Amino acid sequence: MRPKEIQEKLGIDAERIKLFKREGIFKPEHPPVGNKATDYTEADFKNLQRIVVLTKSGLTCGDIKKLQAGEIDLEQAIRERKQYINDELERKRNALKMLDNLLDDSAEFETFQTQHYWDIISEKEAAGEEFIDIEDMYGYRPVSLERAVKCPHCGHEENVDLEDFMYDESSYEKENGMGPDLVYSFNSEDCYECPECGHTLKIEGWIREYPMGAYDSEDIKVEDCGGDEDDE
Repeated sequence: MRPKEIQEKLGIDAERIKLFKREGIFKPEHPPVGNKATDYTEADFKNLQRIVVLTKSGLTCGDIKKLQAGEIDLEQAIRERKQYINDELERKRNALKMLDNLLDDSAEFETFQTQHYWDIISEKEAAGEEFIDIEDMYGYRPVSLERAVKCPHCGHEENVDLEDFMYDESSYEKENGMGPDLVYSFNSEDCYECPECGHTLKIEGWIREYPMGAYDSEDIKVEDCGGDEDDE
């Protein structure tokens, strides 16, 4: 099957297939050679169809990667993701009730009774209810971008905040009701030096959240830029 044909049969675009490839959960049986387009097989179609069904059902690429590696079974993956979604929905339902209360009281931004609503929320939280918090909001980064980076030259390991080298933050809206993903791309180029041996390292890759606020997957490469006399 040609790329356009498989996209039409599955109802997805080329970007979705690229994402699955980038995340490492889909690899066609016959990858493209030279400037020739991929010729997808029936097995490729079945594999992609399975992935699309699972992602539209709420599983993340990280979940699917664990399934493919045999780290978890489908029932466990579904139960864990279902619990996450239910928790998120409950927070949103509680938030909707508070919004209704504010509307019913014709609340004004400068004058509404802050303490009154604060007390209501505090009482409900003390009873075990949860509300939308900052991790549920777009634009917040609860997933740490700090990683332990190991120098390929001397083996020294150092915690590095990859946000210092971030050059792109991309997002794509998903079709399964869980909102957009968020991919942080970074490249230190020749700006990071191992504090132990002094070698210049290149740290490159990406970290993905999906849904936003939840860690999904990553691909980080650390290379010795070379060229030092110690390499002789």
